[in-house]
Amino acid sequence: MKATHRYLLVIKPSPEVSAAVSALRERLFARIGSFGGLKVIPHITLFFADLDLEAAEPIMDAIDSGITGQQTFDLRYKGITHFPDKHTIYIDPLEKEAIAAMRGPIIQALNDQSALRDHIRETDHPHLSIAAGLKPAQFDEAWSTLAPHDFSAAHRVGEVLLLRRELSSGAAYVELRSFAG
Repeated sequence: MKATHRYLLVIKPSPEVSAAVSALRERLFARIGSFGGLKVIPHITLFFADLDLEAAEPIMDAIDSGITGQQTFDLRYKGITHFPDKHTIYIDPLEKEAIAAMRGPIIQALNDQSALRDHIRETDHPHLSIAAGLKPAQFDEAWSTLAPHDFSAAHRVGEVLLLRRELSSGAAYVELRSFAG
């Protein structure tokens, strides 16, 4: 399969959490200029895969299979932090085990399909990005702008959302479908 599109499976936060993240991004944009993730909906990535358009149906079938019977859970966020390399600032979800438990059967269902298994890139550190791809000076300014690094919120998770965009510069994600357990 020729990779022409990126598929991205995510947990989409509540409208309130999404609005708060978008507001933080706009605040940072005014101070540091453009950065990775600025134009992408707020989300927690479960996996991504670069494949062709024909992969959409098998991907959706696998997600359907993997999400079936999954229980909803409360997802809480506490604090703004960053990865050690200081390229990404994010909000930390506390229920990482619940996220992993939701992601596991979906990944297994995808891996059960030989045409997909080598293309799936599972996220092993769930996080809600505020800004990514930061250069050192951008990081320093962003980090001080977001002080005192407090953020607390919670919402119920009972579904995942599949996004897709072309693998071309400037292409935007579109929502393909949501899946509930």
